[in-house]
Amino acid sequence: MIFGVMLIGPFDGEIEPQEIYRHSLSQAKVAVENNFDALFTAQHYVSGPAAAMMQPLVLLANLAALSAGLYTGSAIFLLPLHHPLAIAEQTATLDIVSGGKFLFGVGQGYRDLEFESFGIRKKDRSRRMIEGVELIRKLWTEDDVEFQGEFFSIKAATIAPKPIRIGGPPILAGADILKTVERVPSFADHWIASRRHTRPFLRQALPVYQEALKQRRKDYKGLFLFRDLCVADNSVEAERRIKDAYERMYQVYDRWGQPGERYDLGFEQLKKDRLIVGSPEEVAEQVIEYHREFDVGAMNFCVHWPGMDPQYTLETIRLFGEKVIPEIKRTIGDQDMFA
Repeated sequence: MIFGVMLIGPFDGEIEPQEIYRHSLSQAKVAVENNFDALFTAQHYVSGPAAAMMQPLVLLANLAALSAGLYTGSAIFLLPLHHPLAIAEQTATLDIVSGGKFLFGVGQGYRDLEFESFGIRKKDRSRRMIEGVELIRKLWTEDDVEFQGEFFSIKAATIAPKPIRIGGPPILAGADILKTVERVPSFADHWIASRRHTRPFLRQALPVYQEALKQRRKDYKGLFLFRDLCVADNSVEAERRIKDAYERMYQVYDRWGQPGERYDLGFEQLKKDRLIVGSPEEVAEQVIEYHREFDVGAMNFCVHWPGMDPQYTLETIRLFGEKVIPEIKRTIGDQDMFA
């Protein structure tokens, strides 16, 4: 089983920009030193002071030397807002820098402001994403690429250098409703199950995803599951550390119009099926329970929210990596769904 940590924050905009970078480096360093397998970043634009975020591909390139041997990845990158040629070149470089261990997670986005700011019609987002993935794969693997699509066209294009992983990096895709979950195997290698997805939704969506894989003669290698995480010596202390910042972040998501269920809720309702919280022993039990019910092959954890003490974030990463990951891998094995 693969374990990753998100390095995005998001961070309160009142923090100095250099401090955002230092906190990201600190989180990455603690993760590398404590048994994590992957470092992920995410993307938003014009996120405002409430959720300042660094751009993912630039940050991942900077972290590559620190994370030698680990996967690095985007989860997710807003592909509809970009030209595939530029992203094919940038991600090829990231694959080389990471030693062939880059994971390219894409999503279609949901915030009106982002699409308006780029002058791109939101209603085109899904088709732009799928067409973008198709073109990127061609550019990763072929020379003199000729492509004429609905949104993008190129002639005799050859990128160099190409990714070192044969076929290019694995492509992961977010999907929030059953229709889009079913579509994932048509263009991507793995579905990213968001931390917004509750157990009832996962029970509906996983069979749909597995059947879609089967129809395309693709193997199911495990679920890539996001969850929020806070670990302390006991559950009371863990919940105390996260409560205010957690509520504040989900209020931001609610204002952004994030898809899924309501987010203008109190902590007790928000944490249900989203947050893994407690002592190392309690957290290990919760992770194993997810694995057994949903055949989880990888978990990625959000560990920081605006206004949260960065030391609590680092302690969550350390405790989980030091005490939880080894126990889980002894119990359920150390399979790599991205190999």
